[in-house]
Amino acid sequence: MAEPTCSHELLPPADRPEQVGRRVFELLHAVVTDKVRLGLADKWTSNYRLGRNRAWRGGVHPGVPLVSANLLHLHRQRTVNMLTDNNPTFNVNRVGPAGDEELFRALERAAAWWWTEQEQQAIFERSVINGETYGLAVEKVVFDPDLEYGLGEVRTVVVDPFAFGVYPTSCLDIQDAEAVLHFTPVSLREAKRRWPRAADKLTSDAALLAQLGDGRREAITGDGSRQGLFGRFGEVVRAIVGASGGDGPSDDATLVCECWVRDYTMDGDVPRYPGFIRCVTVAGAGAVVLSDQGNPSVNPELEPAEAVASYLYDRFPFTLANSLTDPASLWGASDFEQLAELQLEVNKCLSQLTYHKDRCARPKIINPRDSGVANAAFTNRQGIVNPASMAAAQGIRYLEFTNNTKDIESVLGIYRELFSQISGIGEIERATAPDHPVIAYKAIAALIEQAATLLRGKIRNYSRLIRERGRMFLSHMQNWYTEERWISFTENGRAMAAPIHGAKCRIPARLTVVSGSTMPVSRVQQREEALALYQMGAIDRRDLLEKLDWSSRAGVLERMEGKKDPGEALPPLDPTTGGNNSPRAPLAGKAGKEGEYAAL
Repeated sequence: MAEPTCSHELLPPADRPEQVGRRVFELLHAVVTDKVRLGLADKWTSNYRLGRNRAWRGGVHPGVPLVSANLLHLHRQRTVNMLTDNNPTFNVNRVGPAGDEELFRALERAAAWWWTEQEQQAIFERSVINGETYGLAVEKVVFDPDLEYGLGEVRTVVVDPFAFGVYPTSCLDIQDAEAVLHFTPVSLREAKRRWPRAADKLTSDAALLAQLGDGRREAITGDGSRQGLFGRFGEVVRAIVGASGGDGPSDDATLVCECWVRDYTMDGDVPRYPGFIRCVTVAGAGAVVLSDQGNPSVNPELEPAEAVASYLYDRFPFTLANSLTDPASLWGASDFEQLAELQLEVNKCLSQLTYHKDRCARPKIINPRDSGVANAAFTNRQGIVNPASMAAAQGIRYLEFTNNTKDIESVLGIYRELFSQISGIGEIERATAPDHPVIAYKAIAALIEQAATLLRGKIRNYSRLIRERGRMFLSHMQNWYTEERWISFTENGRAMAAPIHGAKCRIPARLTVVSGSTMPVSRVQQREEALALYQMGAIDRRDLLEKLDWSSRAGVLERMEGKKDPGEALPPLDPTTGGNNSPRAPLAGKAGKEGEYAAL
């Protein structure tokens, strides 16, 4: 074996596990220190609190109403719904001369099938919610061998921004970083099951995790006394080096840190780690190295020429998208930063109006000392009071106070208008107003296009997130689909199935996503245009029924044409929902014509 040569790498060699684990937690220390310096934990916890309508902090004082109308939640939910309204549309483009058009269509079908079957749209919604709350959405795409009845499947993990970091901390792109860290608490039972060789060395990090307590849990109950995640970092550092104490969580857990690092160590002329990617998993504050391996995204049984063709050969399996791009920071920004001040003023106006309303409902009574009527006589019940004289009776009255609610309502209207303008939803709100609603389909389509224009930066960033997820799926499919699987798709209005195998898909290819394909589409406009095109003879009956989303389209066409379509082998499927069929076998049903289930 050739003598290994090593330059100054970020991590020590794998034969020094004690130094490796310690070095990983030193990188974690640098990442957490930078987050504390930037105030990210406090800002993210504050955004989470505002999203949960916990705008007021501290205790409730009697007689002081604290009212909030959460316009931030409305804006975030509207934005998320618009960005995730439809499934994305994939295209697979040729990179080299290898492969034919049928193979590239099969790759597109496989990506669409995986997106639907593995509920990727719901995962995408969670990522967008993170992006709109914290300013960034982070995902990790890995191959999980435990999914799909032990056959394994590609899984997308939504990474919490609190538990993510890059090194160097000034890096502006994940793929340009030297190391990417993902750290999370794992129960001791789960950790011992996943890493049985290190089961005897794993101990509880409850004290450390107590110091790393997530402030969002306190935000749910409105208790703002505790700081956010990594808020008290001095204690965290002491806990890492072994000087921690105190009571921890009731459930024993250990902090597991997964460090993906670029390691350019060579064994002669061959890289020690495929694509110069090394993955180290440590626990016990760096005392236990659970695993130290080459790029887990690459199948070690592949030939080097085949492995190089996969997308994740020299890339980290992480992708990040910002809600608002910040040219000077990887962490980006969210709309909450621009709208939080206005939300506070709206809450103050509403609280003042509520206070005036309560005063009007419960005014004080002026009872002169010589009225001859006791204070206890003034109640909400029916009764009679007998003043001492007419003059004393005229002195009994309600206490008047300045009624400036009109001014408060005017200021509240100004704040609401500013909120609508800054958030970019002013035109949409005016279009949905009850006094002049928009009902024409052309006007609705124009409003959708205008909303897409206002969200163009978000659409571009989240489209990149989807594109990276799709490319990582194809890479894992090429590496780990070592057995034949069956995928279902719809073609010419018919549900069909075909086998797919990773070995036959190992060609250079690049997946793209149609920009804005997840945005809302005016169904009314599509139907009107389809009817017009059908009357002009530009489309046939099949296209018309598809645009109208007519149920049992195949049966209608058969009755109109007076003959059976030869592709009736499989029962009709709804392409928007997943199934419970194992990917090992095709869907149940009679076999169609020869070639319908032809392998790739």
